Amino acid sequence: MVGPDDTSAVAAAAISGWYAAADSFEDTVELRDIRQNLLRTIGRSEMLALLPWMTLDGGTDGPVAAAWTASGRVLYILVVDDTTPGDGLGSDAVLRYDVPSNTLSVFARLNAFNNGGQFPHLSMVHHRGRLYIGTAGDGIKVYNATANLAAGTLATTIALPAGTKVTGLTVDREQNFLFASSDSGVWRSSLGAFPTISFTQIAAGADIRALAWADHYGAASGPSQRGLYLLNGGTFPTPSTIRWLTATQAAGASLVTPVTYRTMSSECHDLCATADGKILIAADEDAVLLSDSADLRLGFDAWMNDEFQQHVNFARGLISPDGEPAGWVIDADVDGTTQPNRFHPATPDAAAWAVFALLMSDHLNSDPLAQSDIRSIITRYGDEAPDLIMPSRSADGIFRHWINPQNGSFKPGWDPEFATLSTMKIVAAAARAMKYYPNDAAIAKAGSRIIFGTRNWQTYLNNPSIFGVDDWLSFKGLPAGGADWNSSSPPFFEGIIFVEQIGVYGTTAADAAVTRWFNRSLWPTATFLTGRPITSSSSGSFGSAFISLYGPLLSKPYRNDLSANGWRTQVSNIRWSSAAWTDDNSPRHYTVFSAGTNQVGYSADSLGNRPGNFTTFTSLEALCAFGDTPEAVAAYAAYRKGARQTWKNGASLLYRRSDTDPFYSPNSAGLPDVTLGGLGLAELIQPGSINAVLAIDYPTVELCPTDLNADGLINIEDLYRHIAAPTDLNGDMTITTRDAACLIAWLRRNEAVETSAR
Repeated sequence: MVGPDDTSAVAAAAISGWYAAADSFEDTVELRDIRQNLLRTIGRSEMLALLPWMTLDGGTDGPVAAAWTASGRVLYILVVDDTTPGDGLGSDAVLRYDVPSNTLSVFARLNAFNNGGQFPHLSMVHHRGRLYIGTAGDGIKVYNATANLAAGTLATTIALPAGTKVTGLTVDREQNFLFASSDSGVWRSSLGAFPTISFTQIAAGADIRALAWADHYGAASGPSQRGLYLLNGGTFPTPSTIRWLTATQAAGASLVTPVTYRTMSSECHDLCATADGKILIAADEDAVLLSDSADLRLGFDAWMNDEFQQHVNFARGLISPDGEPAGWVIDADVDGTTQPNRFHPATPDAAAWAVFALLMSDHLNSDPLAQSDIRSIITRYGDEAPDLIMPSRSADGIFRHWINPQNGSFKPGWDPEFATLSTMKIVAAAARAMKYYPNDAAIAKAGSRIIFGTRNWQTYLNNPSIFGVDDWLSFKGLPAGGADWNSSSPPFFEGIIFVEQIGVYGTTAADAAVTRWFNRSLWPTATFLTGRPITSSSSGSFGSAFISLYGPLLSKPYRNDLSANGWRTQVSNIRWSSAAWTDDNSPRHYTVFSAGTNQVGYSADSLGNRPGNFTTFTSLEALCAFGDTPEAVAAYAAYRKGARQTWKNGASLLYRRSDTDPFYSPNSAGLPDVTLGGLGLAELIQPGSINAVLAIDYPTVELCPTDLNADGLINIEDLYRHIAAPTDLNGDMTITTRDAACLIAWLRRNEAVETSAR
């Protein structure tokens, strides 16, 4: 790994893709991503601006230890100097670098080390809202470091049973164990009764410089290499040695002699485990990354491509999976064991997400089946299937949500609702398919019927002069047309996509309301992380994460809102609030609260409502929609820990895992709750993909390519035939000038040369 020379300390976020390497000679700290791209350098002048009493001089003083929070939201840097400050406070300090705001500040003052002539070999670790700092003479100082604390308060000081200098600190996050080393051994204590600490010595040894707990390092099967890694000795020119204890040995009550794992080629000063299954080492020159040849798991980039393909397989596997008429898409798959049979109806929602996945598959991988599969779906939902089984729609063209694929009507036992949010998804899918395959006559015609068969859009957005309230959107349409206002909600929720469509296809009477919907500053918020409010439909109430993640994938104006209080800020605030919750609670996986299956059914989880503390990996991956990699690394870490689940259709992917019930696997997974994750990864696989394929403008011209004279072509002869014998071309059950207009629109778009002037 590229890094500073004379690397004194390294740190990696436990479950996401943030890395740091410190150089105490040049007094710099470099921050990098998983691909080793340099993201930020914190230099000597920046440190001294906050620590003016220090005289950092190019020796071994300066940044000597670092610790990321598990999510990578905050980096703590221990800076030591033997100059006595004039204010009576400690000569050393912990700096706090806040990634979201790109700010550096003083977190705490203390005395940690007072010998500028040697490498300190100190250590820090952050766990469950506390920062543990190893010192040369005062044991372990523990500071409160929860999400909203910009400055630390001393919680307690812990003395080791033997040894004077704390050289290594690390935690087993899953067992809530703290490991500490000194110049005479290694100890373990549970943190379950903090601040009560009861140390058990697990290893003896001198010159232990650092510790690292690696929970998914090395081989995925066979002899496990999960355990505690120790960095030993090696004063220049003698090389250092990495030794290790198995997880069982590290958790035991007996004193164990660590075995040698690797002899390094030079003197080393620190080590840590990384979220991508490596060990990062502070070598005498550059920082280096160590991996094990027995680790046969997919690498990060290979995993991203495979995970995306698994999403495509999941979606494709729900297109008429059990002999349904071609083109219907079943809303969810099952695990095939605890729930052997699929039981969900077909939905426009699932059809839309399948189209999005297949479009992206064609874009990334030239999928040879994508166009025909999409044509099958769009013609089915666009009333163009040869068997004439059509999805039932209200008089306004609002699609039924739960559809019986055998007849297109409602599925018995399910809500017979006509759903605006289902309609918005299939309309979005039709628009993207028409744009991506501009010369596919079947997609053009059926897509037009989906889009332009929906009418009276503006009536589903509340008119305050009639209803007395502003901007509520109805979830349901009445069979005879019009909105069912018994089921409605004010902004903000994912219905913003329907509102965007109202702005394109509705009357100008709705324009002001559409503008208000897209003005994020108007709507209620709830706050978990100070300064990071999250917009929702009611003040103080958090929405499920997916509500804010449809927009970055599907809505051009949402995605492009870069204003200070805009929608991209909304996604950023969800990102960092989820990170903050993860840091304070130390779950097994990076946790984003979103919708999906749990032990009792289905839950739209949020920061304020989180039964089982489930992380929804697909929403975690969707946070990558703007090109950020750390959350994808967090998902990759979950893959490395075995969190994938295999479904009846054969797809194996990350879905949901509970922190309170880690052995539970959901028995079903809805396609709308899954596919957004694959689309988020697509943006990392090929940057610009979302803007190219999904976040696009809607078509404003209806297309009706119809071969009226049955000669195998759609050309001017068909228009002549229509003029001679007018027919209903656009499927609105009437013969009007709109029929000729939509056929002309198709011919005009596909003519080789503009001929209107002749």
